Amino acid sequence: MKQTLNLKLSQRLTLTPQLKQSLKLLQLSSFDLENEIQQCLDSNPLLERAELEQKTSDDTSEGSASSTEVNSLEIQQNDENDSPVTANDSELIDFSNSTYQEDNADVLSSDQYLSNSWDEQFSGRNTTTVTNTDSKSDTEFTQFVSKQETLFEHLNWQIQMTPLSDKDKSIARSILHSLDEEGYLTIELSEIRDMFNAELDVEIDEIQAVLSLIKTLDPLGVGAADLQERLLIFLHQMPSQTLGLDVAQSIVKENLDLVATHNIQKLKKVLNIDERSLSASLSLITGLNPRIATEFKSDQLDYIVPDVMVKQIKGKWQAFINPDNQSKLRINQLYANMLKSKLDDAGTEYIQRNLQQAKMFIKGLMSRYDTLLLVSQTIVERQQDFFEHGDDAMQAMVLQDIANELDMHESTISRATAGKYLLSRHGVYELKYFFSSALSSTDGSTSSSISIRSLIKKMINGESKFKPLSDNKISEMLGQQGHIVARRTVAKYRESMQIAPSSQRKAMI
Repeated sequence: MKQTLNLKLSQRLTLTPQLKQSLKLLQLSSFDLENEIQQCLDSNPLLERAELEQKTSDDTSEGSASSTEVNSLEIQQNDENDSPVTANDSELIDFSNSTYQEDNADVLSSDQYLSNSWDEQFSGRNTTTVTNTDSKSDTEFTQFVSKQETLFEHLNWQIQMTPLSDKDKSIARSILHSLDEEGYLTIELSEIRDMFNAELDVEIDEIQAVLSLIKTLDPLGVGAADLQERLLIFLHQMPSQTLGLDVAQSIVKENLDLVATHNIQKLKKVLNIDERSLSASLSLITGLNPRIATEFKSDQLDYIVPDVMVKQIKGKWQAFINPDNQSKLRINQLYANMLKSKLDDAGTEYIQRNLQQAKMFIKGLMSRYDTLLLVSQTIVERQQDFFEHGDDAMQAMVLQDIANELDMHESTISRATAGKYLLSRHGVYELKYFFSSALSSTDGSTSSSISIRSLIKKMINGESKFKPLSDNKISEMLGQQGHIVARRTVAKYRESMQIAPSSQRKAMI
């Protein structure tokens, strides 16, 4: 093979470390961002959290200014899981006329300043400044928070209070460990027997006896194999003279599927009873609550702190970065000033490297907020009617619309909106919520799929419970309002909102 030298020109995108950092910052949610910030604070002594400094009127008259606080973040060097990078991702850097950067221009000294920028049963910031002191000495207030008792713990306590033998208590614990999160026993008794050593000689009859005891514990119905058995346990505990009890038990044993589909006429025919008797029995069944494990599930809520806030100013809705969702960082001047003193080569190199990383860190975060603010402002500008009137007025909009307006790539818009939340008077929304496909209207215009969903939901909420609207009827009603929506599309949107079909929405009696 003959070797030759050839010259050719080609274009390719080379990502600088700062650009990689900016891309990763942009796609992080506020929760992940805070975690990354803490990691950076732990590893880079040139970064520190800044406490809010209060300005006085005298300070203002003397022209002094407190250090403005900005978010920052350490970038992970391993980028194997990065989102696809496009040639236009370099647009993240250096926004001109950046409001966010202008408002935070005094974060660094002049020589360091970085310019630029639930299902139905029948359906099959802690912003405390971190110091170098041992964090283990700090009080962990979470240790004083009461722990939610689990279903297993509640049942096991009752078992320990019963006069069972050690063998039966061991069987009981095995049964409890085999319950699912709703308190159902979904495995065979033989499988529980196989959990024990042969020397213990555990029999199926013994397991069945212990299981029968467990079914009488609080909450009643635990250990049932399915919904049908659980409802029967509830009914068996009612006084025998309860009106409609016998029929209710018969319905649960033989015709529970008809209750699920609200097939009242067939129930009357099968049971051969009048509507009044049937109504009493159905009232007993529908009054039962089979979700017995609910109170034992943790009620700890995950709160979302919005990244963006929308306010009305002079009759126009505008977007702003939420200052409460920002960690405050700055350059540690104590370490930075050490460069002016006599250090050995290793010390000088260490300080310089971390100082450079801290500067890139802050600049990358400023770029993140620049992009987030620009994208949010553009979304709010295009969705003025939504912020004024709600879902019904949502305009059809896709990523490409925002990308074209800001001269960015779609992937950049996707990164800027994923996991970021916006607070408005209508509630908190993920930025991606405002993107939806367009449906044609009879007048030639388009409607957002979100506005169509809203209309469908309003129609269903206003329907007669004894004659609910079918998907075909909803399609016709939308057509009368000028929206061209096929029955199949109505069904898809209804299912996406977890609304049952008309046959299951019909009132039983």
